Amino acid sequence: MQTETNFAVVDLETTGLYPNGADRVIEVAVINMDSRGKILNEYCTLINPKRDVSMTQIHGISARDVKNAPIFSEIAGDLLSLLAGAVFVAHNVNFDIRFIHSEFKRIGCYLPDFPHLCTMQLAHKADSNIPSRRLGELCKYFNIELSQAHSALEDAKATAKLLITCLSRLSTDSKQSFSNIGIAGQPITRNQWPTLPITKITYTRSQASQEYYSQPSYIAQLVFKLPAMTCSEPVVEDYLMLLDRVLEDRRVSTEESEALYTLAHECGISRVQATNVHKSYIRDLIQTALEDSVITESEGKDLEEVRRLLAIPEDEYQIILKDLKEAQAHGDFKKSVNASKSFDVKGMSVCFTGELKCRIRGEVIDRLLAEKISAEKGMVVKGNVAKTLDFLVAGDPDSISGKANKAREYGIRIISEPVFWQMLGIQVE
Repeated sequence: MQTETNFAVVDLETTGLYPNGADRVIEVAVINMDSRGKILNEYCTLINPKRDVSMTQIHGISARDVKNAPIFSEIAGDLLSLLAGAVFVAHNVNFDIRFIHSEFKRIGCYLPDFPHLCTMQLAHKADSNIPSRRLGELCKYFNIELSQAHSALEDAKATAKLLITCLSRLSTDSKQSFSNIGIAGQPITRNQWPTLPITKITYTRSQASQEYYSQPSYIAQLVFKLPAMTCSEPVVEDYLMLLDRVLEDRRVSTEESEALYTLAHECGISRVQATNVHKSYIRDLIQTALEDSVITESEGKDLEEVRRLLAIPEDEYQIILKDLKEAQAHGDFKKSVNASKSFDVKGMSVCFTGELKCRIRGEVIDRLLAEKISAEKGMVVKGNVAKTLDFLVAGDPDSISGKANKAREYGIRIISEPVFWQMLGIQVE
């Protein structure tokens, strides 16, 4: 080949390993570059797979992150424009190629057999003494920065640097033949690729995070609507019970907020009193978490989510946390009274969706263990969602799985995993 070779360095994050089954792409990054390492273009977007994202502990993407992301068909034209005419490069390239072909087939678009290059194989060709073929280990070996593994854009950037490093070690210039540098397949010109409309739609992890944390707190809006003062001290037990029910999926909808406001108004709760009730609620949750003297990672994340939902400022939350830890250290520690308590679930039906994350004695509670524990507590474990189901336990409360969507349609209670184990009186990590 006597012309300049341009590369499209690709990395994908997926829901699993099987593109021809139910697994989908949930994030794609493409870096277009020439053979000298000059970056021509960078592209990255999350993709809504219209199913559960799975494997969050690996790729760090939650259902919340992708729920407002484009679906694949909306970014397919943009992706084609970045891949057409270039050599497709990826680390363990066949994995990415299978998913790319599968996603395009789903929308009725068939790709040509394009040339591709695997940096995993190229690294071994450049240095037979490499300690591993994993991208992270190769980056350490070749002194390449990889700041956030399993982020599509960061992995693509690292793969691009690995490509240039290896080509440099092989003293390969862009005019050498495809086969000399391990490129499989023959060149495909841009006009041999299909074309689809370009939308320029992208939705990145940082956008998802900013959007999430900039969302208005419905409970903060509730408090603002309450009267500044009332004439009497209200009885707040009913309000606390409803708050407990609203927060059991660790999400607050506008409808739930309105129900809380209506009840608070009927109970004669003022703004200050509502704020104090919310602080009391999270204080009880912290006390429950501290009963074994340790706030686990799972409990810490759950408490932070409740703090955000209740619009309790971070500094005030830290003061509450510090006071309770000091009280515990001095033996002046009372058990919580208002937070969710374990109760009799015997005979109630439960179904699970998504990847569970909590642990018991260091062991991840997988689906089989969760169902076993539930059955031991006398619950009826269901494999699917029906209108008679009592609870759907979601590893990710924002899940867009078929089960979660059906539960919302039927009005079935969706409970976050930490809350479910607390209901069963089980201490989790």
